[in-house]
Amino acid sequence: MNIKHLLPILYSIILLLPTQAVAQNMTREERIKALERLKMEDAKWEQSTVAQMSAQVPMEIETLELPPLSIFLDAVSENATIQRAQSQIDQQQNALRMEKRGWMKWIRGNGMYSYGRYNVLSNASDEYTPMYQTTMASNQQTFNFGVSFGVTLDDILNRPLRLKSIKYNIDQLKYAQQELIEERQLRVLDAYNTVTEQLSTIKAKAESAALYNAQMKISEFNFIQGTIDIITLSLERGRRTGAVTTYEQSRVTLHNSIVLLEMLTGVEVIKKQ
Repeated sequence: MNIKHLLPILYSIILLLPTQAVAQNMTREERIKALERLKMEDAKWEQSTVAQMSAQVPMEIETLELPPLSIFLDAVSENATIQRAQSQIDQQQNALRMEKRGWMKWIRGNGMYSYGRYNVLSNASDEYTPMYQTTMASNQQTFNFGVSFGVTLDDILNRPLRLKSIKYNIDQLKYAQQELIEERQLRVLDAYNTVTEQLSTIKAKAESAALYNAQMKISEFNFIQGTIDIITLSLERGRRTGAVTTYEQSRVTLHNSIVLLEMLTGVEVIKKQ
């Protein structure tokens, strides 16, 4: 039993009970009144400490059953960090495909087409006729098509190097992504083991708290009957307080561990209301 749980109880006993109570010179009525005051102190403590401590914790949390570990490990790939790494890989793979198709810029096609009316003006004269102008008009269309091929020394010499450079970038990004996955899976495994361990121990702490609550009822009855003194009763109250506090702290710790596991994987364990 932790002494810090016992001190407030002893202090409340000294304040609440007369001096003769400690000496066990109490009537049955005085014992009943003293016990009622002690219960009021317990109620205040539970309202200010226990109730606030586990206000956000579901009552059925200790009966939860975790899904298999493989579900949490597989869900790691859906994490935003992993998705961002995959997006970078896809971007480099697109760049590689574009570079492989770079040979298409070596071939150029060209063509021209025109259609219109053409007018031809000409001047004519002879020794008997003054200068005069003649016009000839006609509709005409012209077109031509062709293909040209050209490649530079940079394309011939450096293109293979550019392709290898992009491939190296893709490999490095894949290695980095795998490291992220392994690191996050280790965190998930650690969080999963923590929740599993806490689930296995919280049942024992719940049974211990229930046992001390039952023992407290017996001690209260014995105190009223006068078979135990106030010091013995205070020790029982201290043990009960310690067991209940430990149990409630375990529930809060378990809840926080489950929330962490949900945040790491996105798998819902605690059903939302």
